[in-house]
Parts: sequence; structure tokens; C-alpha cells
Amino acid sequence: MRHEKLWGTLFYILMGLPVAVTLAALLVLPAEIPAHYDAAGNITRWGSKYEMLLLPLLTLLMGGFLLKVSRWSSQKSTENRAAVLAIGCGALLVFNVMTVVFLVKAYRIAALGTGLELSVSRILFGVTGLLLFCLGNVMPKIRRNGWCGVRTAWTMESDGNWRRSQVVGGGVMMAAGLVLAAGNALLSSEEESLLFSLICVALMIPALLIALTLLKRKMEKERNG
Repeated sequence: MRHEKLWGTLFYILMGLPVAVTLAALLVLPAEIPAHYDAAGNITRWGSKYEMLLLPLLTLLMGGFLLKVSRWSSQKSTENRAAVLAIGCGALLVFNVMTVVFLVKAYRIAALGTGLELSVSRILFGVTGLLLFCLGNVMPKIRRNGWCGVRTAWTMESDGNWRRSQVVGGGVMMAAGLVLAAGNALLSSEEESLLFSLICVALMIPALLIALTLLKRKMEKERNG
């Protein structure tokens, strides 16, 4: 219950913070700001500063959806509710970072005439890597359910299959998250960050499937042996 309250408080803070920060930023932002960038970080469109409210509003919508999911999960287990809130906090953190980065970059370009030296892709994918690491850490704590975790016909057969598959799946996600975060910390350009991150995420899926297949074979040998 204590962890549930802690994650719940943090969840509401991360859910509303982008709106508060953006409303404050609108007071100092010029009327027109960079509204879109290409993969290389070049400006492709200018727009109204009020377009910056779209991402915070999307954060609120996603937060509201995750709250409904967490309330539904509490009917199954309070541990699952805490896990959902923890996962939601990680997802909302990504949106918070995106909001701050875009606001700072828009202000520096539109008001000061200088760009943001830090690569946006590196920041976003780096935070995504940390999110994957956190999700991987939470997964072994989730009890068997029909909406969250590594869910296949085999993992849903028993609590034993579920528990061990979440440990393995969580390990794969933690490893992928570390590689993603470390890679983006070392890369120097938007293009390199985008390509590396897409490859990393794409390889995570077959790696997870291979790990689950090996786990299934191992458990079958243990039962038959």
C-alpha cells in the first residue's frame, strides 16, 4: 500500500507537470516557434507557440488512460496496481523530458537565435532506454494477468511459467534499455541516434522470443527429467 501511494503521488505530478511548465513557458515564448524538425534536426516548419500545448494534453490523456488501467488492475492485486503506476511513471517521464527539451529548443531558436547543442534524439532515446530498464525491473513483480507483461499462451498456463518468463523478459528489456541509453550517450548526431535506436528496439523483439523459447525448453526438460 505504501508503494502504491508513492507511485500514485509521483504519477499525478508527472501527469500535470508538462501542462504547468508549458503554460509558464508560453509567457516568454515568441508568437512563432519551430514546430517540426527532420531527422537531422533541421527546422521544416514554423508554427504558433500554442502548438506546444499538444504534447502536454497528450500526456494528460495517456495519464488518464493509465489511471483507468491501474484501477482495474487493483481488483486483481494491489501489487499489480503499484506496478502499473510505476510503469506509467516511466512513460510519463519520457513525455516530461520531451516537453522540456522541445520548449528549451524552441525558445533558444525563436527568441535567442541559437540552437540547442544537445541532440534531441539522443535525449529522447536515452530516456527511453532508461524507461525500458525500469520496466524490465518491474516486470518480475507483476502477477499473472491478461493485459500487462510477457503474455503468450504458454506464459499464461501457470503461475510458474508466468513468473519465470517475466524474469527472463524483464532481463532482456533491462539489457536493451542499458544498450539504448549507453549508445545514445556515446553517439554524436541525430541520424546515428535514430538508426542505432531503431535497430536496438527491433532486435529486442527477436531476442525476447529466443529467450522465451530457451526458457520453455529448459522448463520442459526439468519437468520430464
